[in-house]
Amino acid sequence: MKSLKCITCGKPAKPDDKFCQHCGAPLKKIAPNLKAKTANESKGIVFFDLAKWILISLIVGLVVGWIRYWIGYYILIQGVLVGLLIPWLVKKTAQEQKEALANVRFKMANVLFFSFMIAQAIGFGLAQPVFDPFNWLARVWDGQTSESVFGIFSTGGVVHETFSGGLSGGFWVLLSFIDLFFMFFFILVSMPLATNKKRS
Repeated sequence: MKSLKCITCGKPAKPDDKFCQHCGAPLKKIAPNLKAKTANESKGIVFFDLAKWILISLIVGLVVGWIRYWIGYYILIQGVLVGLLIPWLVKKTAQEQKEALANVRFKMANVLFFSFMIAQAIGFGLAQPVFDPFNWLARVWDGQTSESVFGIFSTGGVVHETFSGGLSGGFWVLLSFIDLFFMFFFILVSMPLATNKKRS
């Protein structure tokens, strides 16, 4: 290891010394401590990492949008699955940035959430003969058409009769909002947590 110099007398000192052996002045070890801390810390987030994680969210959104149009909408199930899948894929590709991710987890959850929403709308549009995702969603809101619902509503009896025709209007918006809330919640809580370990 490189030897330090005493700032009082300028003579060399060993890294483990607390006091200068020549003049007795206390030795400050700021520089080596900072170097050790930097070496031990996980890597920060760079543009390439951010682009990679946004791309993951976009791909998941495209696939889910296509599935939602052709197969149907699984209320709550879709939100929970997506909310767990996206951060799992992000963590798999962020082995050395987990600490940095933990420090910006709320911001990152927002970025991933809105990236997914944009891509889902695009995927939804690509699944149609004519690309018009927002026009179709407006028709659902107006009750001119409905969105197919599966999962917890395909249980038979009164529940099945109520939802077999699909959802539209305000009730569709309410359940979609609940689904999105669950999705964002699971993205947020599944992101890496700060370790809070004290470094010696």
